[in-house]
Amino acid sequence: MTPIERSEPKRSTRASAQVQPMFHRVLSAQPETVRDTLQDVRRRFQGEVSDDTLGRLELVLAEVMNNVAEHAPAGAGAPDDSVRLPVIHLCIVRHTNGLACALTDDGVSLPDECILPRSLPALVMDDLPEGGFGWFLIQDLTQALCYYRESQRNYLAFSIPFAQSGAA
Repeated sequence: MTPIERSEPKRSTRASAQVQPMFHRVLSAQPETVRDTLQDVRRRFQGEVSDDTLGRLELVLAEVMNNVAEHAPAGAGAPDDSVRLPVIHLCIVRHTNGLACALTDDGVSLPDECILPRSLPALVMDDLPEGGFGWFLIQDLTQALCYYRESQRNYLAFSIPFAQSGAA
């Protein structure tokens, strides 16, 4: 037998993906690309995870990636108006208990206060703020939330647990 010939069967990459589905994307941090990526994530996991799990995943990813698009461009406010859009790397892997997600980007650092544990502020119905609920939602909908910055890159990881049977 020559070195090129094999006696064992070849492993199918497609078959491996069906056993442990994974999604990976590198995208520019702009609203249209974020929206397209969220649609691709939905198509990738549709029918493999519950609509509840998929909805929670989409909500968290939309908040995180749109925050990068809105707040993390490098060079914003520079005199020459040279703004560089961050590049986001997204990876999602289905595990036994949920979806593990990792995002990295090369935008500006996340402010320290964002990752601190939060509780929902007292709300007065006549004076609701327009924003400010994003990190509360992210912390409420995820498990094992972890953030750090290294070598000019932001790293964020979390998991979205599968809904419990019989839960409302």
